[in-house]
Parts: sequence; C-alpha cells; structure tokens
Amino acid sequence: MEKRQSIRLEKTLPVRFDLPGLPSEPRAFEALTRNIAEGGVFIETDLVQDENFSLRKETLLNLELELLGEAQRIRPRAKIAWISRKSRAPRKRRNGFGVRFVQLSAQERRLVSLFISRETLAQSELVEKETPVVSEEQKLTDRQRRNLEILGAIRKNRLISRAEISKHTDINIVTVSNYIDTYLKKGLVFERGLDISTGGRRPELVEINSDYGYIIGVDLGPLNESAPSMQAVAVDFTARLKGRALEKREGDNIEESLGILKDLIAEVLAGARLDRKKVRGIGLGICGIMDKFGGTVRNPFTGAAFANYEALKKELENEFGLPVFIENAAACALFAEKWAGTSLEAKAADNIIYVFSDNQCAIMLKGELYTGASKSAGQLNLAQDLEMALDVKIAYLVNIFNPQVVIIGRNFCQSDDAFPETIRRTVNLRAFRESAQQVRIVPATLGEGAVALGAASLVIEAAFANM
Repeated sequence: MEKRQSIRLEKTLPVRFDLPGLPSEPRAFEALTRNIAEGGVFIETDLVQDENFSLRKETLLNLELELLGEAQRIRPRAKIAWISRKSRAPRKRRNGFGVRFVQLSAQERRLVSLFISRETLAQSELVEKETPVVSEEQKLTDRQRRNLEILGAIRKNRLISRAEISKHTDINIVTVSNYIDTYLKKGLVFERGLDISTGGRRPELVEINSDYGYIIGVDLGPLNESAPSMQAVAVDFTARLKGRALEKREGDNIEESLGILKDLIAEVLAGARLDRKKVRGIGLGICGIMDKFGGTVRNPFTGAAFANYEALKKELENEFGLPVFIENAAACALFAEKWAGTSLEAKAADNIIYVFSDNQCAIMLKGELYTGASKSAGQLNLAQDLEMALDVKIAYLVNIFNPQVVIIGRNFCQSDDAFPETIRRTVNLRAFRESAQQVRIVPATLGEGAVALGAASLVIEAAFANM
C-alpha cells in the first residue's frame, strides 16, 4: 500500500461528483467526505454497492468540494485510488472510495492546506491543556431547586395533583400552582383527568408531557473493549427509549472516538425519526477520572489524560448545534437508576452510593450528585489496592457518608448473585451500627445502556432546573 505523504484530517464536508461516461442519468451525485488530505479525500457513498455503476480504481471524476461554504469551494479532477465495501471488508465502517487529486490549481491547493492546518490545530485542543478551563462549580438557585422538587414529584408519581405536590415538597400550594401554570404555558406538563375529591372542587392531575422534547444520551464506553461498548440512545422527556446505536471503542485515541461518537449520534437521530426542532440536548458519560480545573479526563489505569472534556463539549455542540452535558460514567449510571431503574429503594432515596466498577463509584447527597473539589470524587482505586477488598471499602464509605442505599453495579452481581449479601455481612461487621442499620444494599437493575440513559437523564434534569 502506498504510504500517505500528508496529514489526514477526519472531517465531514459536503461534496458533489460527476462520473464521466456513465450511460444512466443523473451523472451528478451528492455525498459527504469523511476525511481530507492535501492529496485527496474519502467519499462515503453506497454507489460502490450498486452494480449499475461498476466503479473501479483509476476512474476519473470531477469534484466540487466545500471547505468553508461557497466562499471556499474547490473543483478538482480526481481518480479513484481505492474502494471500501462493507460486505467485502467486515471491519470497515463505511461504503465509499478514496480519491487522489490529479488536477488542482495552486490557489485551491493553498486553500486545502490552510483548511487542514487550521482544523488540525482546533482538534488538537481536545487533548490535555495546562491552563485551567473551569474555575468553579455552578450553584443551583432557589428557583432551580423548586423546579427540580416540583417536577421531580410529578415525574416520580406520573399523575399527581397540585395539593399532593405541595405535600411531597413542603412548598405552599400557591407557589406550586404558579410554577405549574408556567409549565403548562411552556408545554412541559399537561392536565389529565380529575383526582378523587375530599370536598370542594375536584383537583386536576398533572403529568410530564413526554413529547415536550427528546434527548440524546451517549456512553463513550470502557477502554480496550473488544465488544461494542460505545452507545447512543434517544429518549423522550420521561426517559422512555426511542432509539439506540452501538459501536466498538478500541482505545484512547480521542479523535478516532470522536468521529465514532458523531456517527452514533447522527445514526440514532436518523433511526429514531425525531423532530430535530424538539431535540433539546446531548448528554455524554465518560469512564475516567475527571478534573474540572484542568478540564481533562484521565485513564485511571495508565494515568494518561486522553481528553479535554470542555473542548470535546465544544466540538459536539458545534457539530450538532445542541447543548452538551458531560459527566462521569458512574454518576450517569446512578442517575439512570434514579430515573429509570426498578429499585424502589433507589428511587425513594436522596443519599446514595453507586459502586460502578473496580475503581469508580458515584455519590448522591441530599438528592444532588457530589463530585468533589475537582469533580473527581468517587475513585476507589481498587484494582491497584488489593489489601482492602471491595466489601471492606464499602463498609468504610457507609461510615463516612451514611447513605440510605448502596447500589452494586451490574457487573459485580452478574459474577456473583450473592455479592450484595456478602457486602451486607461485611457492613454489619465493620460499619457503625447507626449507619449499618439504615443502609439498604441493592443490585443495579439496568443493563449495559445505563450510562447512556443516565447521561440523557442528566440533560432532562438540567432542562427541568431551568424552566
């Protein structure tokens, strides 16, 4: 194979091309590039599977490629250098062909070179930076807290009266009614049916409008997995699943993973047939140690930073024109159990520890995620500390945080169905009686989609807060 002589930039751009000499019409086709170099591009198209076209190496074509809109459009002549067909190469992700430029003006060549240089520099910001990108945590306002309490009561009960919301939240009925009226005007909730009256006017029930909008939740996936581990889901505003897409993640190359992430998001948006105007945001769960001051995500096993999550956030926001929320994967899984799990203990609790993996847990205190001073709270480092077993560490965590519930991750319970009971015995033995008697130890109820579902739920929670 010929060695590539120039930098290849992973970039999606609109492209038109003519295939000279074809008997059928039309001869002009529209497609997308998936990468670009100074010497050529890869064009994704299903034409390579169409027997009517018989595409071959060295076929000449005329391209029209937009670099930055119409102001920077180039029209080179090119030859097909290689062809990718899914059926013949199962590991390849796309149908299409690579072309090399054979006629390109000096001005067009400069435009391509400058475009690649600028975009490569922008993408390099996805790796670790030395300067801080986040200075402090944002605090919830009183209005945001009331929004979360009122909408949380509606979500948990599905159908509920204003009077019952007031009882659940200890917010006076007048204030509750004012907030509900705002939600009704915005279309977030609607009134359905009448509750049983205890005298006077029969109270109307309110319910979350599931069609208010849609959220995309994405799980970047654990590292070095051979099976599909990256996942994107589409959910409505009650966290009901509308669509899902899966792919492998084979390493820490964030540029490669970013390209797959974009494809997954685009795939689930198209597959679920969502109204794009009603898609409210994207949530992304990342498995790693997060540092809010450096803005990095670090591999807990190698110690290397593999992403700048603020730059990653910006890249996805620019690509899809949607707000993006990024959180630790363990925190996302905890949120999924609260929103969509079947454990009544987890749904009712406000103080929870979720043991996600050998080296990560998530912590919820008073109904809010606790991420610590640098957003890295919850790192257990069990894989490198064999002197203290998992059940012993959980007993210490129970003493420190005094949670109502400890959720044991699905992977642990799959390997040993009795594992929660083993932990319960150790907690009874090693934790203080006051904490041990209160805590409930339960297995996780959601499967492999928990992180993506939880990432979507975090976006819904943010939308609730800012109503």
